[in-house]
Amino acid sequence: MEKSNRDFFWPSYVDLMTVLFVVMLVMFVLSYIRFKNNEEKLIATIKEKEKIEELQQAVSTMMNDQSLFRYDPQFKRYTLAQDVKFKGNKWDLSQPYESLDGNVRQSLNYINNTGHKLKNIVDSLMLKRQSDPVLKNVSYVLVITGSASDLRDARLQGGYDNYCYTDYETWGYMLSYQRALALYDYWKTNRIVDFDNKVYHETIELVIAGTGYGGVGRYNPNKHNLTVSNSEEKLNQRFLIQIIPKVGELN
Repeated sequence: MEKSNRDFFWPSYVDLMTVLFVVMLVMFVLSYIRFKNNEEKLIATIKEKEKIEELQQAVSTMMNDQSLFRYDPQFKRYTLAQDVKFKGNKWDLSQPYESLDGNVRQSLNYINNTGHKLKNIVDSLMLKRQSDPVLKNVSYVLVITGSASDLRDARLQGGYDNYCYTDYETWGYMLSYQRALALYDYWKTNRIVDFDNKVYHETIELVIAGTGYGGVGRYNPNKHNLTVSNSEEKLNQRFLIQIIPKVGELN
């Protein structure tokens, strides 16, 4: 009887060990496949990150003309190097002498030069995309943002019109957006560049935006001594330009 039990034990033990070995082998194969998949995803992510950094560096190199653009390293964005000063509640660049403050001719020359430079940059990015198969699925977001100065105290003093059809905060968004749109329209109307032309559709996505009285990196953020003559607050009347790479599947 004891001999019979021993005869059954070893075959059963071998079968059990065989099953365990097969289970471990399957688990090892599955883990290896999962590891390889994750490794490939990680490599693809690293390549994508490197490509984005390379493209951002290329954009930075092309926008290094400090007479036209000013780089803000804290918020990683560009502002126009020269102030384009609007009169209170004005935005229409088709009537520049009614809308702009200061040296109007100088401001228009600067706007023209900036438009030509941006066109050269976008054209260069488009050519790179067309000539390099790796960049086939790379496109860019071109953001033109307007900003407004918060002069509500001056408004209360009668220095600016009362816009009774909306509240003051909402008007800030409308005004800053209208200024950004006016800049795009000016470049288009004067045949400098139309960034929404279908020739650019595969290369860039145009975004026209307004930050109102908010947004990061504003001058006079705490609004101390806000008056109609507050030159620091008026510096918020500006344009922001951003070109942001969008990377899909790399070839």
